[in-house]
Amino acid sequence: MDNCTYRYIIVYDNENNLIYAECIKWLIGEFDTDVEFVTRPEKLGEGLELQFISSKNSCHTIDVAKKELCIQGKSLKFTVNEKDFISKRYDQPFNPLIDRCSKVEIFAKDETVDFETRIWFRNKVLPFEKLKEITKVDLFRNSELLNTFLFYEPTRIIVNSYFLDKRKNIGSSEPRNLEITFIDEFNHFNNANYVINAFKDGSLLESINGSISETVNLNLRESPDELEIQIYNDGTLIYDQRYFYIKKIEIGATISSGAVKLKDGNYVEKYTTENFSVGE
Repeated sequence: MDNCTYRYIIVYDNENNLIYAECIKWLIGEFDTDVEFVTRPEKLGEGLELQFISSKNSCHTIDVAKKELCIQGKSLKFTVNEKDFISKRYDQPFNPLIDRCSKVEIFAKDETVDFETRIWFRNKVLPFEKLKEITKVDLFRNSELLNTFLFYEPTRIIVNSYFLDKRKNIGSSEPRNLEITFIDEFNHFNNANYVINAFKDGSLLESINGSISETVNLNLRESPDELEIQIYNDGTLIYDQRYFYIKKIEIGATISSGAVKLKDGNYVEKYTTENFSVGE
Protein backbone atom coordinates (compact mmCIF):
# COMPACT_ATOMS: atom_id res chain seq x y z
CA MET A 1 0.00 0.00 0.00
CA ASP A 2 1.31 3.43 -0.96
CA ASN A 3 2.29 5.83 1.81
CA CYS A 4 0.32 8.83 0.59
CA THR A 5 -2.21 11.50 1.40
CA TYR A 6 -5.34 12.38 -0.54
CA ARG A 7 -5.58 16.17 -0.75
CA TYR A 8 -9.00 17.57 -1.62
CA ILE A 9 -10.44 20.91 -2.61
CA ILE A 10 -14.25 20.88 -2.71
CA VAL A 11 -16.69 23.62 -3.63
CA TYR A 12 -20.39 22.96 -3.09
CA ASP A 13 -23.74 24.75 -2.85
CA ASN A 14 -26.30 24.92 -0.04
CA GLU A 15 -27.94 21.71 -1.34
CA ASN A 16 -24.62 19.81 -1.07
CA ASN A 17 -24.15 19.61 -4.84
CA LEU A 18 -20.49 19.56 -5.85
CA ILE A 19 -19.72 22.57 -8.05
CA TYR A 20 -16.03 21.73 -8.38
CA ALA A 21 -13.74 19.28 -6.63
CA GLU A 22 -10.27 17.88 -7.07
CA CYS A 23 -8.07 15.36 -5.31
CA ILE A 24 -4.33 14.84 -5.61
CA LYS A 25 -2.95 11.48 -4.54
CA TRP A 26 0.41 12.62 -3.20
CA LEU A 27 3.07 10.07 -2.28
CA ILE A 28 4.85 10.97 0.94
CA GLY A 29 8.59 11.52 0.63
CA GLU A 30 11.26 12.53 3.10
CA PHE A 31 10.31 16.22 3.07
CA ASP A 32 6.52 15.85 2.71
CA THR A 33 3.94 16.15 5.46
CA ASP A 34 1.22 13.56 6.02
CA VAL A 35 -0.90 15.62 8.42
CA GLU A 36 -4.62 14.81 8.24
CA PHE A 37 -7.25 17.54 8.59
CA VAL A 38 -10.68 18.74 7.53
CA THR A 39 -11.11 22.51 7.47
CA ARG A 40 -14.23 24.32 8.55
CA PRO A 41 -16.37 25.32 5.56
CA GLU A 42 -15.53 28.79 4.27
CA LYS A 43 -18.40 30.79 2.84
CA LEU A 44 -17.65 32.12 -0.63
CA GLY A 45 -21.00 33.86 -1.02
CA GLU A 46 -24.12 33.20 -3.12
CA GLY A 47 -24.68 29.91 -1.29
CA LEU A 48 -21.27 28.42 -2.16
CA GLU A 49 -18.80 27.01 0.37
CA LEU A 50 -15.19 25.85 0.18
CA GLN A 51 -13.47 23.10 2.16
CA PHE A 52 -10.04 21.45 2.25
CA ILE A 53 -9.41 17.84 3.27
CA SER A 54 -6.17 15.92 3.77
CA SER A 55 -6.52 12.23 4.55
CA LYS A 56 -4.45 9.04 4.46
CA ASN A 57 -7.50 7.32 2.98
CA SER A 58 -9.60 8.18 -0.02
CA CYS A 59 -12.65 10.25 0.96
CA HIS A 60 -14.65 9.89 -2.25
CA THR A 61 -16.91 7.02 -3.26
CA ILE A 62 -18.28 6.19 -6.70
CA ASP A 63 -21.60 4.47 -7.38
CA VAL A 64 -21.11 3.25 -10.95
CA ALA A 65 -24.70 2.09 -11.36
CA LYS A 66 -26.17 5.44 -10.27
CA LYS A 67 -23.30 7.42 -11.82
CA GLU A 68 -22.91 9.36 -8.61
CA LEU A 69 -19.73 10.49 -6.84
CA CYS A 70 -19.82 11.51 -3.17
CA ILE A 71 -17.33 13.28 -0.90
CA GLN A 72 -18.43 13.38 2.73
CA GLY A 73 -22.09 14.00 1.93
CA LYS A 74 -21.52 16.23 -1.10
CA SER A 75 -22.48 14.64 -4.42
CA LEU A 76 -22.01 14.94 -8.16
CA LYS A 77 -24.22 13.18 -10.72
CA PHE A 78 -21.85 12.55 -13.60
CA THR A 79 -22.47 11.59 -17.22
CA VAL A 80 -18.84 11.73 -18.31
CA ASN A 81 -16.00 9.59 -16.96
CA GLU A 82 -12.69 9.79 -18.83
CA LYS A 83 -8.98 9.28 -18.22
CA ASP A 84 -6.37 11.66 -19.57
CA PHE A 85 -2.79 12.81 -19.12
CA ILE A 86 -1.56 16.30 -18.25
CA SER A 87 1.81 17.31 -19.66
CA LYS A 88 4.29 20.12 -18.96
CA ARG A 89 4.26 21.42 -22.53
CA TYR A 90 4.05 25.14 -23.20
CA ASP A 91 0.84 24.54 -25.17
CA GLN A 92 -0.86 22.64 -22.31
CA PRO A 93 -4.00 24.71 -21.54
CA PHE A 94 -4.37 23.71 -17.90
CA ASN A 95 -1.99 22.22 -15.37
CA PRO A 96 -2.94 22.63 -11.72
CA LEU A 97 0.28 20.93 -10.59
CA ILE A 98 2.54 23.45 -12.36
CA ASP A 99 5.76 21.41 -12.27
CA ARG A 100 4.37 17.88 -12.55
CA CYS A 101 3.01 15.64 -15.26
CA SER A 102 0.03 13.64 -14.08
CA LYS A 103 -2.56 11.03 -14.85
CA VAL A 104 -6.04 12.44 -14.33
CA GLU A 105 -9.46 10.83 -14.11
CA ILE A 106 -12.35 13.15 -14.92
CA PHE A 107 -15.92 12.93 -13.68
CA ALA A 108 -18.23 15.56 -15.19
CA LYS A 109 -21.93 16.33 -15.06
CA ASP A 110 -22.34 17.40 -18.68
CA GLU A 111 -20.21 17.99 -21.75
CA THR A 112 -22.17 21.15 -22.58
CA VAL A 113 -23.34 24.06 -20.44
CA ASP A 114 -27.05 24.84 -20.83
CA PHE A 115 -28.64 28.31 -20.76
CA GLU A 116 -29.78 28.11 -17.13
CA THR A 117 -26.27 27.13 -16.03
CA ARG A 118 -24.81 30.10 -17.92
CA ILE A 119 -27.16 32.47 -16.07
CA TRP A 120 -26.23 30.81 -12.75
CA PHE A 121 -22.57 31.11 -13.70
CA ARG A 122 -22.79 34.88 -14.34
CA ASN A 123 -24.30 35.40 -10.88
CA LYS A 124 -21.28 33.83 -9.19
CA VAL A 125 -18.69 36.49 -10.05
CA LEU A 126 -17.75 37.38 -6.47
CA PRO A 127 -17.67 33.80 -5.08
CA PHE A 128 -15.51 32.63 -7.99
CA GLU A 129 -13.14 35.56 -7.55
CA LYS A 130 -12.76 34.66 -3.88
CA LEU A 131 -12.19 31.01 -4.82
CA LYS A 132 -9.44 32.08 -7.23
CA GLU A 133 -7.75 34.20 -4.53
CA ILE A 134 -7.69 31.29 -2.09
CA THR A 135 -6.97 28.30 -4.35
CA LYS A 136 -5.79 29.75 -7.70
CA VAL A 137 -8.59 27.74 -9.34
CA ASP A 138 -10.18 30.04 -11.93
CA LEU A 139 -13.62 28.74 -12.87
CA PHE A 140 -14.27 31.76 -15.10
CA ARG A 141 -11.20 31.18 -17.22
CA ASN A 142 -11.62 27.38 -17.11
CA SER A 143 -15.41 27.08 -17.22
CA GLU A 144 -15.11 23.48 -18.43
CA LEU A 145 -14.21 22.62 -14.82
CA LEU A 146 -17.70 23.51 -13.63
CA ASN A 147 -19.52 20.46 -12.23
CA THR A 148 -16.43 18.26 -12.34
CA PHE A 149 -14.30 16.14 -10.04
CA LEU A 150 -10.66 15.62 -11.04
CA PHE A 151 -8.48 12.90 -9.54
CA TYR A 152 -4.74 13.42 -10.08
CA GLU A 153 -1.87 10.95 -9.73
CA PRO A 154 1.33 12.91 -10.44
CA THR A 155 4.40 11.29 -11.98
CA ARG A 156 7.09 11.64 -9.33
CA ILE A 157 10.06 11.96 -11.65
CA ILE A 158 12.30 15.04 -11.58
CA VAL A 159 14.15 15.93 -14.77
CA ASN A 160 17.13 18.30 -14.60
CA SER A 161 18.74 19.69 -17.74
CA TYR A 162 21.46 22.30 -18.10
CA PHE A 163 24.20 23.40 -20.48
CA LEU A 164 27.74 22.40 -19.59
CA ASP A 165 29.15 25.14 -21.85
CA LYS A 166 27.15 28.18 -20.75
CA ARG A 167 28.02 31.44 -22.46
CA LYS A 168 30.42 33.47 -20.36
CA ASN A 169 30.51 36.61 -22.49
CA ILE A 170 28.21 38.39 -24.91
CA GLY A 171 29.20 37.38 -28.43
CA SER A 172 30.71 34.03 -27.44
CA SER A 173 29.44 30.81 -29.02
CA GLU A 174 25.96 29.61 -28.09
CA PRO A 175 25.89 26.57 -25.77
CA ARG A 176 25.45 23.18 -27.43
CA ASN A 177 26.44 20.64 -24.76
CA LEU A 178 23.45 19.54 -22.67
CA GLU A 179 23.44 17.26 -19.64
CA ILE A 180 20.14 15.70 -18.55
CA THR A 181 19.51 13.63 -15.43
CA PHE A 182 16.43 11.83 -14.11
CA ILE A 183 15.42 11.35 -10.47
CA ASP A 184 12.84 8.61 -9.87
CA GLU A 185 11.74 9.77 -6.41
CA PHE A 186 10.21 6.47 -5.26
CA ASN A 187 11.92 4.00 -7.61
CA HIS A 188 8.60 3.14 -9.23
CA PHE A 189 9.88 3.31 -12.80
CA ASN A 190 13.02 1.17 -12.93
CA ASN A 191 12.30 0.08 -16.51
CA ALA A 192 11.24 3.48 -17.85
CA ASN A 193 12.81 4.88 -21.03
CA TYR A 194 13.24 8.43 -22.30
CA VAL A 195 12.96 10.04 -25.73
CA ILE A 196 14.68 13.42 -26.08
CA ASN A 197 14.20 15.69 -29.10
CA ALA A 198 16.16 18.92 -29.60
CA PHE A 199 14.83 21.55 -32.05
CA LYS A 200 16.18 24.63 -33.80
CA ASP A 201 13.79 26.98 -35.61
CA GLY A 202 11.15 24.25 -35.62
CA SER A 203 13.43 21.62 -37.20
CA LEU A 204 14.68 18.52 -35.41
CA LEU A 205 18.37 18.76 -34.51
CA GLU A 206 18.75 15.41 -32.79
CA SER A 207 16.67 12.63 -31.23
CA ILE A 208 17.98 10.06 -28.75
CA ASN A 209 16.47 7.47 -26.43
CA GLY A 210 17.59 5.30 -23.53
CA SER A 211 16.98 4.35 -19.90
CA ILE A 212 16.23 7.02 -17.27
CA SER A 213 18.92 5.38 -15.11
CA GLU A 214 21.46 7.02 -17.45
CA THR A 215 22.96 10.50 -17.38
CA VAL A 216 22.40 11.95 -20.85
CA ASN A 217 25.03 14.09 -22.58
CA LEU A 218 24.00 15.80 -25.80
CA ASN A 219 26.67 17.49 -27.89
CA LEU A 220 24.60 19.17 -30.58
CA ARG A 221 25.82 20.66 -33.85
CA GLU A 222 23.81 23.84 -33.09
CA SER A 223 22.38 25.44 -29.99
CA PRO A 224 18.72 24.35 -29.58
CA ASP A 225 15.84 26.72 -28.97
CA GLU A 226 13.39 23.98 -27.90
CA LEU A 227 13.72 20.73 -25.98
CA GLU A 228 11.19 17.92 -25.73
CA ILE A 229 11.52 15.17 -23.10
CA GLN A 230 9.16 12.20 -22.95
CA ILE A 231 9.30 9.19 -20.61
CA TYR A 232 7.51 5.89 -21.21
CA ASN A 233 6.93 3.11 -18.69
CA ASP A 234 5.97 -0.21 -20.27
CA GLY A 235 4.88 1.69 -23.38
CA THR A 236 2.70 4.20 -21.50
CA LEU A 237 3.54 7.91 -21.55
CA ILE A 238 4.16 9.08 -17.96
CA TYR A 239 6.16 12.29 -18.54
CA ASP A 240 5.89 14.81 -21.38
CA GLN A 241 7.65 18.18 -21.36
CA ARG A 242 8.47 20.67 -24.11
CA TYR A 243 9.84 24.14 -23.53
CA PHE A 244 11.67 27.05 -25.17
CA TYR A 245 15.06 28.44 -24.29
CA ILE A 246 14.91 32.22 -23.88
CA LYS A 247 18.10 33.59 -25.40
CA LYS A 248 17.29 37.26 -25.79
CA ILE A 249 14.81 39.71 -24.24
CA GLU A 250 14.05 43.08 -25.85
CA ILE A 251 13.11 45.79 -23.34
CA GLY A 252 11.62 49.20 -24.04
CA ALA A 253 11.43 51.77 -21.24
CA THR A 254 9.96 55.25 -20.98
CA ILE A 255 11.86 57.37 -18.45
CA SER A 256 10.60 60.57 -16.86
CA SER A 257 13.26 63.30 -16.81
CA GLY A 258 11.53 66.15 -15.04
CA ALA A 259 9.06 68.76 -16.24
CA VAL A 260 9.09 72.00 -18.24
CA LYS A 261 7.06 75.03 -17.09
CA LEU A 262 5.04 76.65 -19.87
CA LYS A 263 4.26 80.36 -20.19
CA ASP A 264 0.72 79.78 -18.98
CA GLY A 265 2.07 78.30 -15.74
CA ASN A 266 1.27 74.67 -16.54
CA TYR A 267 3.89 71.92 -16.47
CA VAL A 268 4.62 69.29 -19.11
CA GLU A 269 6.49 66.12 -18.23
CA LYS A 270 9.62 65.31 -20.22
CA TYR A 271 10.13 61.68 -21.25
CA THR A 272 12.87 59.78 -23.00
CA THR A 273 12.60 56.31 -24.52
CA GLU A 274 15.32 53.70 -24.09
CA ASN A 275 15.51 50.36 -25.90
CA PHE A 276 17.97 47.62 -24.87
CA SER A 277 18.28 43.86 -24.89
CA VAL A 278 19.39 41.17 -22.44
CA GLY A 279 21.20 38.17 -23.89
CA GLU A 280 23.05 37.48 -27.13
